[in-house]
Amino acid sequence: MRIAICGATGYSGIEAIRLLAPRTDVTIVGISSETQAGLMLEEAVPGFRGFAVGRLRLLSLRDAVTEAEVVILALPHGEAMRVAPELLAQGKSVIDLSGDHRLPRDAYESWYKAESLSDAYADAIYGLTEWNRAAIAKASLIANPGCYATCAELALLPLFERDVAESSQILIDAKSGVSGAGKKPTATTHYVEADENFFAYKLGRHQHTPEIEMTLREARRRQTGFDESVQVLLATHLLPIKRGILCTAYVKLKEEMSGEALRDLFCARYEGEPFVDVLPYGVSPQLKWVNGTNRVSIGVYLDPRTQTAVVLSALDNLIKGAAGQAIQNLNVMTGVNEQEGLWFVPAV
Repeated sequence: MRIAICGATGYSGIEAIRLLAPRTDVTIVGISSETQAGLMLEEAVPGFRGFAVGRLRLLSLRDAVTEAEVVILALPHGEAMRVAPELLAQGKSVIDLSGDHRLPRDAYESWYKAESLSDAYADAIYGLTEWNRAAIAKASLIANPGCYATCAELALLPLFERDVAESSQILIDAKSGVSGAGKKPTATTHYVEADENFFAYKLGRHQHTPEIEMTLREARRRQTGFDESVQVLLATHLLPIKRGILCTAYVKLKEEMSGEALRDLFCARYEGEPFVDVLPYGVSPQLKWVNGTNRVSIGVYLDPRTQTAVVLSALDNLIKGAAGQAIQNLNVMTGVNEQEGLWFVPAV
């Protein structure tokens, strides 16, 4: 299959190229960068020196997509919605890593504080592979989930699909490495500000909040037919590390349950899922177990005194939280083995 990657020199774009380059069933026919067009990839990203893909020349977006069957958009928020409709009209499939197609227009404008210019949301399939696999297989436009959203949703889906979780007072304490903020430096992601520091940001207003709420609400409705709004308080923090997300979700249960029964619920839900690892009861995931992989590691604990489920999840924000999940969706869309090009053991 012929693939173009737009936004090829951002962190997610680089990961997508790195993951796709060794594959024999994929040809990268175009890569784009609006700021570095004209350079070879190895000039813009020296880590690709000596590899065939490094000799690809960065083009404008319009030129990069000409021969592509599938286009991966690793663009800033607000840019993908400008180009996706034209690409779809040309018969190309699109996987959008930005937030432009995840939310209805009113929710997007409220949470992203920007005007929505596209009506393609109605045709987009939300790309949480473990939840939406059947729809993804038939899709032409995938809205790849946000990194925090992927981590939180996979931690909470089993509880909402079984309707054992309360719909309000859901607390998600989430911590991410600095690469989650993108490549453009800011006052808070500057090395001197982030190193040996730790702080919360966007309290109560992180744009992945409505995405999580919508997914959990729809998950419950699909399985039970019961439609009830879901309210999440997402507290995001910046870790002084390059990559990785750790989420700790606190959820009140509707019924009494043992810790072992709670874990059994997760094991049953994710049985056969190649990229979800449910840990033994009471074991907490660690970032070093997942960084560099497309895996999510999930640990569960039940506080018997308060009947609160504590679910911990960890993933690599640039792989399972972005480029890896995009390629997992690409595999499903194109009918190849879902694990193709994605099976890695974490570095020690």
